[in-house]
Amino acid sequence: MSSSVPGVVVLFAITSRTPQHERLFLPISQIECRRAGLDFPCWIILDEYNWVELDKAFDFESTVPLGSFSPAFLKKIARTV
Repeated sequence: MSSSVPGVVVLFAITSRTPQHERLFLPISQIECRRAGLDFPCWIILDEYNWVELDKAFDFESTVPLGSFSPAFLKKIARTV
C-alpha cells in the first residue's frame, strides 16, 4: 500500500567557519565528517533549517545520499534540537 504523503527531509546548514556563540550548533567530529564526505573541521547549525517535501525538491540534482552520519550522532542532533 503506497502513501499519498511525500517523504520529507529537514535540511540543516553545515559550515567550515566557526559559528558565532549565540547560534545553536554542534561540532562535527573528524570521523563523522569522513562518514558524511565532509572536510574537517565543520559544524552543523541547528537553529535554522529548511523543511522540504521530496516530491518538491526541484533544486536537487539527486536525492541519493553522498554520505551519512552515524545513528549516535543523529540522536545527538535530535536531542539538541
